[in-house]
Amino acid sequence: MKKVEKARQTIADGGLVVYPTETAYGLGANALNEEAVEKVYEAKQRPRSKGLTVIVSSLEMAENFAYLSEKEKVLVEEFMPGPLTLVVDKKDSVPDNLNDKFVFRVSSSPLARELASEGPVVATSANISGEKTSYSVDDISEDLLDRVDFVLNKGRLPSGPTSTIAEVRNGEIYIYRKGPISQEELEDALHD
Repeated sequence: MKKVEKARQTIADGGLVVYPTETAYGLGANALNEEAVEKVYEAKQRPRSKGLTVIVSSLEMAENFAYLSEKEKVLVEEFMPGPLTLVVDKKDSVPDNLNDKFVFRVSSSPLARELASEGPVVATSANISGEKTSYSVDDISEDLLDRVDFVLNKGRLPSGPTSTIAEVRNGEIYIYRKGPISQEELEDALHD
């Protein structure tokens, strides 16, 4: 079985996987499996008040789990796949322990998109909450690795900025985390 297949199967079975994205190593799990989501919080020692983001493979997949306005769809079509994470209203099929909203991106990493081909995959950084971002499996603490079922190691990743996190509220753009895509670029896309 190919390593990517094994990682995807581990996620489908409710396990935790460390995998490379275009920004850093992520800790992945089936975002629709409440127990798997709980395991992510425990492995990262992350406060439950800090929700988790997910990777989806396409706009169509996002629409299965979230309500997207026309403006939000424009941003997805313009900036995804890419370093934009969008905060939108979730549907009832998304577990409450994942997040209050559906916070997603379509990754520009073909491998990350492949892992998410069957459904949304948690895309939080593979580190203990508050520790530095991991660009290599060697950077990940043993504490975390001990709780993971499978590691997809692609060597050292180029360290780049994490994605911009944004939300459209009442037609206005709010930025929660600055990243490669600026507020101005997002506003320009909506006013074209």
